[in-house]
Amino acid sequence: MSDSEPIPIRPREIVILARDFERLVAWYQTALDFRVITRFDELPYANLETDGGVAIGIGSAPPGITNGEATLIAQIETDDVAALLQRVLAAGGLTHGPDRDAAAGFCFGSFRDPEGNSWWVVDSDCP
Repeated sequence: MSDSEPIPIRPREIVILARDFERLVAWYQTALDFRVITRFDELPYANLETDGGVAIGIGSAPPGITNGEATLIAQIETDDVAALLQRVLAAGGLTHGPDRDAAAGFCFGSFRDPEGNSWWVVDSDCP
């Protein structure tokens, strides 16, 4: 446990990295009745949701992701991405960031826990 002040975190959608973005978005719409809430074609990335409130994000996988590699990433939101990443690093995790998307106006980063599980971290300005 840490003696420092808690850093509040909030849930966000789970992100699926797609090797074929268009095909996977269409599959979730057809198979599970997800509907696209927002779409960012420049990334590409889409937020999808069901009538029951299940939310996911689908983004284009970076080059080099092969079949069998994990493509599901947990995502959380916090008010201080840098402080959270510092705490993760101090506890033995691996971090990337923080970075800032100047065009969209939000801060983001990522980390891996000691078992190698990936997390994305964003601030509340992330769409």
